[in-house]
Amino acid sequence: MSEEEYSLKTVAQLKIILQEKGLPVSGKKADLIARLVENGKPTNPKSMVIVDAEQEDGKPSTEDLPFFTSILQNGIDSVDFDKDQTIRYAITAFMLTMIIVSLNSMSWYYYSLDYDYEEGIWGNQKQDYEMGLNEFEMSMSMGGMNLLSMVMDYDGEWCGDEEIIFDCESFSTAGTITSLMLWLSMLSILCIIGMGVAQGFGKLDQDFFIKNSEMIDKILWLSATIPLLLGTLIYGLMASMSPVPDDLEDPEVGIEIASSLGSMWWMMFIFSTAYICYIYRHKIMELYQKFMSDEPEASND
Repeated sequence: MSEEEYSLKTVAQLKIILQEKGLPVSGKKADLIARLVENGKPTNPKSMVIVDAEQEDGKPSTEDLPFFTSILQNGIDSVDFDKDQTIRYAITAFMLTMIIVSLNSMSWYYYSLDYDYEEGIWGNQKQDYEMGLNEFEMSMSMGGMNLLSMVMDYDGEWCGDEEIIFDCESFSTAGTITSLMLWLSMLSILCIIGMGVAQGFGKLDQDFFIKNSEMIDKILWLSATIPLLLGTLIYGLMASMSPVPDDLEDPEVGIEIASSLGSMWWMMFIFSTAYICYIYRHKIMELYQKFMSDEPEASND
């Protein structure tokens, strides 16, 4: 395995390989990779001698200290930052913020009713509905003046009113499914960050985590990424297919109904797609290269 292939693995995965080869597992990621590259073949652990494992005063060297412990004791210059891991955790923290914002946002979907009165001193009347995952906000204006604004639950008494132009049950179901997906992603992200911090302090060096780190890593990253996009797509599909009453026509009043996916939906769709593409970019590239290699060559006839 080349140095580039080793660099794509996590520290926990590298330690598993080192254990299998009978090599020491101490040090930073760069040290682990260098040790694996220099020792391509399995070696006897008894024949390995690490000269700098301890300093002359008997204290552990900087390389033996966990990441965060080394920073606390020796400063930030004592560690090497893995660029890929740093970016991965940074965008994961950003997505955590986006999930929290989206759970409380009222901009997932939008409805607008515009009553075009030909006569009257007040001018046109307009009703706007901004949809959240668990509730919606209705506002009413006339002649450019805001008359009413209130937030209501999908299972409230207002949803039985004839003036409500959308199906509350459809939006309630879509919001519940999407909320569960977002909560699953958020909890997985918190586990990823928590395990990363614990590992940085050397608290996850037990055999269980070392042996099962690859499986745990895959499960957490899958549950942190896929539900984000899946929940967003489900909401967009269910909201767009929500029935609208067709008996709103009035011979004396022209009513124009407009509806669209809200800004929060588009933000979650774009960011979750980009997030998945970055986390699994190597897998996506492998699939693309495999697809291209499997294409039949063009005939010269």
